[in-house]
Order: sequence, then structure tokens, then C-alpha cells
Amino acid sequence: MASTSLHPALEGARACVFDAGGTLIHPDWERLAQLAEEAAGRRLGAEEMRRAFGEMLKCVNEPTPGGRVIDQSGRHWTFRAMYGGLGLDEAACESLVGRIDAAHEERHIWCGCDPDAPRVIDELKGRGLLVAVISNTEDGRVQEALAAAGLAERFDVVVDSHLVGVSKPDPAIFRHALGLLGVEPHEAVFVGDSYAHDALAARAAGLAAVLLDPLDLHPGAVCPRIHRLGDLLPREV
Repeated sequence: MASTSLHPALEGARACVFDAGGTLIHPDWERLAQLAEEAAGRRLGAEEMRRAFGEMLKCVNEPTPGGRVIDQSGRHWTFRAMYGGLGLDEAACESLVGRIDAAHEERHIWCGCDPDAPRVIDELKGRGLLVAVISNTEDGRVQEALAAAGLAERFDVVVDSHLVGVSKPDPAIFRHALGLLGVEPHEAVFVGDSYAHDALAARAAGLAAVLLDPLDLHPGAVCPRIHRLGDLLPREV
């Protein structure tokens, strides 16, 4: 028998707001692997890069005494830190930043569509929910990334931090998006992969939150967790 209910966090919600990178769209792992091979002679797999990226973000979101300190300055710092976590030396990581810049200019490096994203968005909209995106970007190109992933036309509102001048976790960016949607914080649910910048920040702004945690890195989260976007939808029981 099929369940007809959405995830319990969405019960009674008028809007579902998503993070973009790491949630709806993903890096082009194949290009990132090719760049690492060119710069450092290392052939990296998509899964090891994905895990290294997630573990790097956990260090940012949940720093521990004596733990790894992530330098968050400069362009593409997330990828620089990911490569560093995989053992590439500092010179190779700096070289890769320039290579990523060139590849990114040619085609947005965040261009991979999450396999569940189209049907999740369409199902939520079909049930009458407003659907939006709030994304932190370095260059104001989230619409371009969503377009590269084939998702750009699906949203009621897209908020790009670079264009509006405020970034997550500042509650002002959540208030801005909700104002455009015409809903109150308690009527919206935020779904994202960053515990600090998405889940905790959304809760602090008055929204409900669901953490996308495919690698099970945040077992102590204070909000519901899902392992894939499809977990927001009804499932066979």
C-alpha cells in the first residue's frame, strides 16, 4: 500500500525552501577529478570526493577542539579544502583554484542535478506548495547553475546571496525570501545539506528545517534528517 503523505516536517507547510549547492545541484565531479589529475597526478573518484567534501563541511559546521581548521577565504575555498583533505599539497590546491576558475567560466562547476530534485519539486508544487531557493554564492550565478542542471524554471523565488548582499546564516536572507513568497516563517520548511548554515540558521529564523545528510555525518542533529531528497515524498509502506 502506498503512503500519500509527504514527510512529516512538511505537514501544514505553505512553502518549501531549498539550499542549492549540495542539495538540489552537485559539483561536476568528473571535471574536478580531471583537474586534480592534471595538477597533481592523482585520479580521484566521485565518491571519495563527495565524502571528503561532506567531512570538510562538517569541520566548518561543527568545529572541535584540536580538529581540522578550514580556511574559508578566497574563491572556491570549499574545493581547495576538499582537495587538501584528500592529501593534495598546498601548491597543488592553489593551482587547482585557478584551474577551477577557468573551468567554471566555461561552464558552471555546480551543474549536476540531484536525481531526485525534479520529481520532488514537481510533486511539492503539484500539492500546492510554493517552492524556492536560497543560495550562498561567490559570484551571483545560482540561476546559471540551476539552468545548467535543468531546474531554473521550476521555482517561485530564487534568492542569491551575492545579489541581495546578505548570506546564510544571517536570518535576514530567510526573511527576504519569505517576504517574496508572502509566507510567515512558521509556514515554511527549509531543506539543505549544511547543518549550521541551513538547518540551524533556518530554525533560528523561525522556519522548520530538514537536514539532507546522505553520509550520516550528523546523528546528533536537532532537526529531522533525510538521506536523499526523495525521502520528502510519499513512499511505499
